Amino acid sequence: MKILVVYGTKPTSNSLELVEKAKQLGHEVYDGPTSDMTSKVSPEGSRFWIGSEEVSDADLCMLRSFGPGSCEQLTRRISLLEHMELAGIRVMNPCYPFRRSRDKYATQYTLLHNDLPVAETVTTESLARAYEHTSLMDGKIVYKPILSSMGKGSMRFENTDLAYNAYKMLDRMQHPFLIQRFIENPGRDIRVFVIGGEVASAVYKYVPEGGWKSNVAQGGKMVEEKISQKILELGLKATKAMRLDYCGVDIIESPEGPVILEVNAAPGWQGLKEATGLDIAVKIIHYAEDIINE
Repeated sequence: MKILVVYGTKPTSNSLELVEKAKQLGHEVYDGPTSDMTSKVSPEGSRFWIGSEEVSDADLCMLRSFGPGSCEQLTRRISLLEHMELAGIRVMNPCYPFRRSRDKYATQYTLLHNDLPVAETVTTESLARAYEHTSLMDGKIVYKPILSSMGKGSMRFENTDLAYNAYKMLDRMQHPFLIQRFIENPGRDIRVFVIGGEVASAVYKYVPEGGWKSNVAQGGKMVEEKISQKILELGLKATKAMRLDYCGVDIIESPEGPVILEVNAAPGWQGLKEATGLDIAVKIIHYAEDIINE
């Protein structure tokens, strides 16, 4: 196959591993940032480049990030990837499901629409409404940037007025508010890694001492332990609801039952690989091969 691997400003260890493993499996691979992709529409048809290399005959584009940029830049990149799909290049994960999963707001209402358990979540651009709804949650909330990953930028509050002080700064920076009721948990949550409609692996993510985030990038630790079939099924249902080829589903065990926190369409797997010994990158590429050869 002719494969593209596209990412943000620079490749992560996961993107580099996809490139390396795909080459080892005998594929022709091109990689680069989404900002370095070019397209052309003409009466003769559609053409695409990554850098100076034409890749119009690519079989597969492995999408890892839209990258940072202005509204117009991101709009162009999303349109370019949809253009590739229309031109017959398989994008994995597909462009719009990928966009939806990057958006924490869209993820929550999509999961709810599919009758899956979600956290109580309020979104608004009004400072007054943000304060009001935080008060209704007794000040025990988590603020999350709509487009962040790896737990970056998320803030936990237990006091409405302290949250309001942070909201004022965010409002000046023109950030919308995404506010979730804080869910008490046993100091861990669960990552279910799904590839091609099957659970590739599932691990507990333990919160570091003195912290509240379980993200590996924030000091959390993944441990392979037996996880109930109910949780695994929840991960599969979330993946299907979001229409993703592969993803990491984060689930928390609340006092009222399991709740889906996030569905990551560009999940990292270095911590998972360390905990389980599984070669996730190869599993993803093998699934891509199956898709293209159908």
